[in-house]
Amino acid sequence: MVSLVILALLASGLFSVFVSSRYLVARTKRRLMATEIARLEIENKRAGIIRADCWYNASCAPVGSWYNCNSSNYGSFTVDCRMDNGPGGADYRKMTVRVRWNEAQI
Repeated sequence: MVSLVILALLASGLFSVFVSSRYLVARTKRRLMATEIARLEIENKRAGIIRADCWYNASCAPVGSWYNCNSSNYGSFTVDCRMDNGPGGADYRKMTVRVRWNEAQI
């Protein structure tokens, strides 16, 4: 009887570890997807918006405010971009990409 109780305690502990690790793997996968989405958006903007003919044109790259910059459908991810003047003033641009998603809590 005692051995069954000990075995049940060990089994419940192992089950808890498996459930937690599965959640962490799913969370890490979403974070990696968000990182790749941000990288892709930066590369798309680098090729399309950050060019000489759009440099001072606010319609190409709004400066100083967040805007939705999804260049394609990313499912449950929301992608926002922000373009600011860089450390050298108006001659430089700093691009910030924010990727958000809803994540279930344990």
